[in-house]
Amino acid sequence: SGEERLRAYYRQLFPDLFSTRLEPTMTQSKFDNSVWPSVEQIRRGWESQPQEFNYECTVEGNIPNEISGSFFRNGPGLLEVYGTPLVHPIDGDGMVCSVSIKDGRAHFRSKYVATKEYTAEKAEQKALYRGMMGTNPVDDWKESLERQLKDEKVPDQPKFKNPSNTNVYFWGGKLLACWESGLPYSLDPVTLETIGRDNLGGALDESNCLAAHFRYDSVHDRLVTFSLRLSLRKSTRLFIHEFDRQWNLVKQQIVEIEQYNYAHDFLLTDNYYVFHHTPFYNFTADNLMKIATMQHGPGQTMQYYPEVPSGMVVIPRYPAPGREGQFKFFKCEPFHIYHHINAYETETGITFSSVCLGEAFTMEFEGKFSLFNASAAPGRVYSFDINLALDTMTWKQVDGCSCEFPTSNISMTGKPWRYAYLMAAEAGKPEIPYQEVIKFDTAQSNRQVWSARSESGVIGEPVFIPHPEGKEEDDGWVIVQMYCCKTHKTQFVLLDARDLSAGPIARIHLNYHIPYGFHGTWSTLQ
Repeated sequence: SGEERLRAYYRQLFPDLFSTRLEPTMTQSKFDNSVWPSVEQIRRGWESQPQEFNYECTVEGNIPNEISGSFFRNGPGLLEVYGTPLVHPIDGDGMVCSVSIKDGRAHFRSKYVATKEYTAEKAEQKALYRGMMGTNPVDDWKESLERQLKDEKVPDQPKFKNPSNTNVYFWGGKLLACWESGLPYSLDPVTLETIGRDNLGGALDESNCLAAHFRYDSVHDRLVTFSLRLSLRKSTRLFIHEFDRQWNLVKQQIVEIEQYNYAHDFLLTDNYYVFHHTPFYNFTADNLMKIATMQHGPGQTMQYYPEVPSGMVVIPRYPAPGREGQFKFFKCEPFHIYHHINAYETETGITFSSVCLGEAFTMEFEGKFSLFNASAAPGRVYSFDINLALDTMTWKQVDGCSCEFPTSNISMTGKPWRYAYLMAAEAGKPEIPYQEVIKFDTAQSNRQVWSARSESGVIGEPVFIPHPEGKEEDDGWVIVQMYCCKTHKTQFVLLDARDLSAGPIARIHLNYHIPYGFHGTWSTLQ
């Protein structure tokens, strides 16, 4: 059979992959179905929005005149493709939105990223591509395997749809929509029209992809980001890029990691890069077969693998000649970390904070609204301290809320910081959905909370808008997308970052809903 041929073929090429077997396990959801709003209402926030918009918004309250610029946000706009339902929102085509603010007024615009795959499916009026989370429009997987076997080779990276749906940011005249396993797409920063795939002047020719997250080096005025090139041959190439404002690649380092690894985010200090090595990603023989036979997408195989080490990879930013690509590894308990908050250097090493998911974590689309099984493995804020001289690392939980998508004032990157803003469910409440914005305080004396529970709101990632004349770290505002379960519409809520608990100073009302998003950024571009 085609499956037997493929198994024999892979066994010959990669015998080490067949030495272990680990069946995925499903965690028992602890989500409380009795709470208000109902699960059905919350799920509606993921309903597809096929329309693209361009209109002046109704503003409730007063937007300060000092706020002038654009909030860009990316996320999946479609949860089904011409009749084919998606297994998970991560497979959905990217819909980039902008909320442009000037003189107390707000203008909303949304546009789909016209990726190669989105354009082809639109022309054919049907789903054509596999998704990383298991969406598969192909009925006959054996036919697809026969075509793969006919090529007599296995590519380093299987081909999946690039939905360009994870983040969007403006730098050096370019607005980039990113998805970490493919090239970014360049967009017109005003109209949001797609210009095309962008290899950043050849900087991405070898990796052929760009991570969704970046860090800003305010000392050197650089954008720092990375690419991961995974291989079925049990190694990962990590490319770290530093760009100036003209998109010149002023610095690049390549690190070889002899283990399958996945990283979504990283940390930057004056002299180091810090990445998490997750024990929740592994190519076992069973996983490989399930991906190859289209039973699962790669993301569906994420679970705890005890044989894979968990820890932090610390890479010198300015290595001595001949020591490029070397790093130190610091073990920790089995966390999965999608998002870090910030890091800075101390007299003895590095201190940083991250949102950590526990041993039960999987990418189950829990309740058909949570991106992972957050009721069983809620995100918690942990603080880490690395002693570089003693080669030790300690860690502790520092907040009790269930949270994800932390953000902060990006001008504080790599510096001693105090505040972060969390998409959260307050401690003592059900772990999902997220209905609070929490201002996390490392000093633990000015923690603040704004809750949308009284209005049945479900919130997204909070993004900090700095005051143009601000002197303190929290001088500014927070903008956050909120889905209103009662009205099936979306608002963008503005909060005073210094007095977040006081509630919204303004609400930007949309005429319709847009699906829950992923990541966004603020730019002074108008």
